[in-house]
Amino acid sequence: MPKSPDDLEGLKAERAAADRAYNDALTRLDAAIQAFPQKFPASPPGPDVQQLASLNTRWKITAPAPEPGIRGRFAAAVRRIVAPLFEQQEAFNGALVDHLNRNAPVQQASGDAIEAGLTVLREHIANLARFQTLLIVFLQQITPYVDTRDRDVAGLLRALSGGIDAVSNELLKRSEALLARDHQHERRLSDMQTELQDIRARLAELQDRVAPERSASPPR
Repeated sequence: MPKSPDDLEGLKAERAAADRAYNDALTRLDAAIQAFPQKFPASPPGPDVQQLASLNTRWKITAPAPEPGIRGRFAAAVRRIVAPLFEQQEAFNGALVDHLNRNAPVQQASGDAIEAGLTVLREHIANLARFQTLLIVFLQQITPYVDTRDRDVAGLLRALSGGIDAVSNELLKRSEALLARDHQHERRLSDMQTELQDIRARLAELQDRVAPERSASPPR
């Protein structure tokens, strides 16, 4: 509930409670700053292509040169019997080598993409931690800034109060001087009235003295 501007103690207690709540929230925010993880995942290794060049040259099954004589004819007959098996094996070797050749660039591209993603993630986490730190520093400056503004306003109010006091004192001095002059005028008027009354009394006394003398003197 808002306090009345005249309730100084209530306003002071409300300000202290607000300061405690702000400091507590700032402490919790400071404790929640994200730190860069110590066990950050490493980039996956690239594809193993060490034997790929050898496989590309050795996947075909080459039949030996024919030999003369009975041995050569026997070997030729055996080759004709197992030729389908060799053809199947050679086809399998070719498909396998083709698959390895096609898969190696895909694995390399995937590794590059993961490496780029991890790099972006590292930078993002570092920037986020830096932003949070700067935010904490900024929030920590709010209270000193507000206090400075309060002191500035208090200084202006003191200066204004001093100016008002100076003007009030000057007006008071002038009013006292005017009152003193009024009192002097009143005293002068009172003195003049007293003197005028004395003069009137003397005139009346002279008239009283002159009147019998005029009535006693013979006419000419």
